[in-house]
Amino acid sequence: MRSDLVAQIFTDRLVHNYRALRARLAPGVAFCAPLKADAYGHGARVVAPALHAAGAEMAAVATVPEAVELRQVGWTRPILVLGNVLAVADESERGERLDAIMRHGLTATVADGMAVERLSRAKSMQPIDVHLKIDTGMGRMGAMPADAVELVRQIRGAANLRLAGVYSHFATADFELTDLVASQLAVFKETLARVSDHLPRGVIRHIANSAATITLPEAHFDMVRPGLAMYGYWPAKHMAPMVDLRPILRLVSHVSMVKELPAGHCVGYGKTYTTVRPTRVGIVPVGYFDGYVRALSNAAMVRVNGGHAPVIGRVSMDQMAIDLTDVAKAGVGTEVVLIDEDPGQPNSVAALADRLGTIPYEVTCLLGQRIQRLSVGGNGEKTLRTHS
Repeated sequence: MRSDLVAQIFTDRLVHNYRALRARLAPGVAFCAPLKADAYGHGARVVAPALHAAGAEMAAVATVPEAVELRQVGWTRPILVLGNVLAVADESERGERLDAIMRHGLTATVADGMAVERLSRAKSMQPIDVHLKIDTGMGRMGAMPADAVELVRQIRGAANLRLAGVYSHFATADFELTDLVASQLAVFKETLARVSDHLPRGVIRHIANSAATITLPEAHFDMVRPGLAMYGYWPAKHMAPMVDLRPILRLVSHVSMVKELPAGHCVGYGKTYTTVRPTRVGIVPVGYFDGYVRALSNAAMVRVNGGHAPVIGRVSMDQMAIDLTDVAKAGVGTEVVLIDEDPGQPNSVAALADRLGTIPYEVTCLLGQRIQRLSVGGNGEKTLRTHS
């Protein structure tokens, strides 16, 4: 049964973005596709097959269940788990996660001695790949640079572990604070130099996010991780002329009811909107449970029949109202474009983020579980071979 809400994912645009970003890389630099948070809300089961077919060498997720889901849809290449996933008090839960890491051949992130020690206890038939994360200045997860040499020695001293990568993460994704970017890059290079004598051959060094992939080739090293840009959104407006990115998401619903209200009639909870003229109101089955947040009440536009209709009244949990008075031929069943793939429209991801005072990541990641994600782009419709 089809959902009232469909996220149309243009996988041809996704592959276009992948290729546009890849074209900025030197030969031999690998591409890691960030697929955490259900591919930033776009649907990992739709996105992953297209990127796998396009040739992305690695995927990155935040949790073990996310990685297992990628294996289930047939992602056969390395999957880097970014979270400190063994840092749980329950020993049984920790063992279950460790078993999944081994069973599915996942690459674990380590950022302290405890993580190394817990991984080293695993009775694995094959070495477990690990990437050491360094905190170069963001102040979040990551080992302090001064501890890097000892951690590398500890990893290499564990017979069942293989040091496969060393990485870090920039704190200023849009690179407005260029001093911090320069400092983090310098710290990363200094740390790599300090541990270089202890690294095995073939270690993957990576730090570049979307902004660094676009503007900072000296940060590409052996691999890049351009998440936001891969989905078609620029980290900052000044980067738009630098690379041709195409947003891949179009969120649609339909008009489920039309009613005529007289002037002076309340619309929605809290009486935040009162009609000032006879108004043709359309009801749309979408609400804040679906990620169309309450803050868009009386503040957003949707596209209907090529025109724009304002959201009126409070967005509620499952429904909202739009003003169809000036929209021609709109009736029950008429498609409503809630999020437009055209970046120039007032209901694009970027425009909604600006209106909400947030970032595109949050707009797409909030999209809820009732939304059906479908590939409409000609790439990735075929699910990869399913793994048990």
